[in-house]
Amino acid sequence: TRSMEMEIENKKGKVVGTKPFFNYAGIGADAQAALQVHMLRESKPQLFFSRIFNKVWYLIFGAEEAIKESNINLPNEITLIADGVEVPLPPDSQGVILLNIDSYLGGVPMWSLAVKESSGTPPNSPKLLSPDVSDRDTLDPNQSPRRRRSTGNILKENAQYIFDRMDSMEDLQAHNITEGGKYSQVFACDGPSSCQDGKLDIISIRGTFHLGQIQVGLGNGYRLCQAKEVEVIIKKKLAVQIDGEPWLQNECRMKITRKKDAAVMLHRSPFESGGVETEMAKLLDWAEDRKVINRDVHTVLMKEFSRRIENKSRERRVRSQDNLMLTLRRAIGSTTSNSISTFPGSLSF
Repeated sequence: TRSMEMEIENKKGKVVGTKPFFNYAGIGADAQAALQVHMLRESKPQLFFSRIFNKVWYLIFGAEEAIKESNINLPNEITLIADGVEVPLPPDSQGVILLNIDSYLGGVPMWSLAVKESSGTPPNSPKLLSPDVSDRDTLDPNQSPRRRRSTGNILKENAQYIFDRMDSMEDLQAHNITEGGKYSQVFACDGPSSCQDGKLDIISIRGTFHLGQIQVGLGNGYRLCQAKEVEVIIKKKLAVQIDGEPWLQNECRMKITRKKDAAVMLHRSPFESGGVETEMAKLLDWAEDRKVINRDVHTVLMKEFSRRIENKSRERRVRSQDNLMLTLRRAIGSTTSNSISTFPGSLSF
């Protein structure tokens, strides 16, 4: 996996912190719920004694955030810039998630199942922001976000958005952003999600209730863009999290880029002595030790193998979500049919 790095600058432009992450970063509603759980864990660790109860706490604080909607004004509180282009947020956005891998909420392929946000489509002539421009707060602070209805899309309806598997690293290079097509590439949202391409897949959500809908297959996130370099200008103290580590962030500018040295992680088998992934890693180590291949070849093969395993895992998660929704529909249909069949009998005298 190519790890990302978040550099945090204060209002004076001084770097006050650097945080690496592998999986995702979140700003807004999801981070707010995670922060509440984190604060409770720090103050009362005895309440976190099992995985099930940990999830219960996330559910409780997620429901609380859904009611409070503390991030309802998020589009006016942050500015999102992707590869030098300012990205407009949907008016009802309460959270922005930046994905380095297509897995969130315990394995949900967020990017593959997300839909293109029609109301958040960028204007015909997006504003290109030069690096030396300091005033990037182009959003109207007096504008109130409007609520809109969910599209109601479910997993089956969005099977067309699941990307085809790519067979090599060379295939991924065809999706790199070029200067000539910068705007169209940033906002196209048609590239595959891969932890090997150095891009972040950016999604908008309507709140923690929306996240719950996504997790059970009754909703979808909204694709905003894909970019290699992302800046987020935070104008008000907000909750932020990376890889499940939340904190309360003051006004700042966060710059997110790919780290120079790529880290490679394989999906290891739970049994050290078995599994194709483990054996492949051992084989490559053996070949390098015996000078059959050099370090560069070892790295390239490891990256490619890791990417293919990632695609296979994503396909399995998608099938699992699809099967879950099919089972739920059958159960609901069966219950409805039984109720209808017994209803006339209850009217007979």
